[in-house]
Amino acid sequence: MGTIDLHTHTTASDGILSPEELVELAAVRGIEVLGITDHDTVAGLPAAQSAAAHRSVKIVPGIELSTAVETGEVHILGYFIDPADPVLQAHLASLATARRERAQRMVDRLRQLGIPVTMEDLEAIAQGGTITRAHAARLLVARGFAGSIDEAFERFLGRNRPAYVPRTYPSPRRAVEIVLAAGGAPVLAHPLSAGDPETILGELVPVGLVGLEAWYAEYAPEIQRELVALAARWGLIPTGGSDYHGPGFRAERELGSVDVPRQSVDMLAARARSGRGGAATLPEQ
Repeated sequence: MGTIDLHTHTTASDGILSPEELVELAAVRGIEVLGITDHDTVAGLPAAQSAAAHRSVKIVPGIELSTAVETGEVHILGYFIDPADPVLQAHLASLATARRERAQRMVDRLRQLGIPVTMEDLEAIAQGGTITRAHAARLLVARGFAGSIDEAFERFLGRNRPAYVPRTYPSPRRAVEIVLAAGGAPVLAHPLSAGDPETILGELVPVGLVGLEAWYAEYAPEIQRELVALAARWGLIPTGGSDYHGPGFRAERELGSVDVPRQSVDMLAARARSGRGGAATLPEQ
C-alpha cells in the first residue's frame, strides 16, 4: 500500500465519498499525500483541505479535465492549481452548463429505451456533484438494468452505445493551456486510454505538458514500467494514482493501491512553482 495517491474523486464529481470521508479514509490507510482530482470541478477542494488540516494528510489541489478527441479518451490532470483562477473558473462554468444539457439528453435516450429514469434521479445519485456517465451507470445498477458499472457502460453508456451522448469539451491542447493558466502542472492521465500515447505526447509536450501518469492502478506492473520509460524518453515527470471513486466502484482502483515516489510530488510542485513565481508547495499540517 502506497502513501501517496495523486488521482482520486469525491462527490463533487462522480466519486462515492464526500471530500471529508475521502480524507478520513486516506488518514486511516496511511496516505500522506492525497491528490483531489475531481472531473471538471474544484468544488470539493475547500472541504478536503479543511478536513486534512486536522489529520496527517497533505492535499495536492488538482483537477481532471475532460477533452474532446476523435477516438480514445484523453484526460488532463492538473496539479497544484489555483482553484480561483479566472480562466479556469470561466471554463468550468461553461462546462457545467454543457454537462447538464448532456445529462438531460442521456436521460431522454434511456427513456426511449424503456428505462424510466429522470434528471431528478440522476441528481439524487450525484448528490450535488457534477453529473457524469458514472452517475448514470450507478443509477442503472441501482434500478436493476445492469449488474455492474462496467455492464452499464458496455450496454448503454459507452461510446457508440444506445444512450451515449457525445461530449462538448476542449481539445487536449486547450486543457493543458487551462491548467497552465491556473498555475498548475499538467499531466496526461491513464495514457493507454488515449489510443497512441506517443502521438498525444507529440502534440501536448510542446505546449507545456509536464507529466505522464505511469503508476496507474489498473495497469499491470510491466505496463507501468514501460510508461515510466516512456516518460523518461519525453522528459516528463512520472506520476501515479489509483483513480479511486469510492468503495465498490472498481476493485482495481483501490485507494493507495499504487506506490508513487515522493520525488514525483516534489517535481510537480517545482514545475507549478516555476510557472507562478514560487507559490506551489505542500501545506504544512
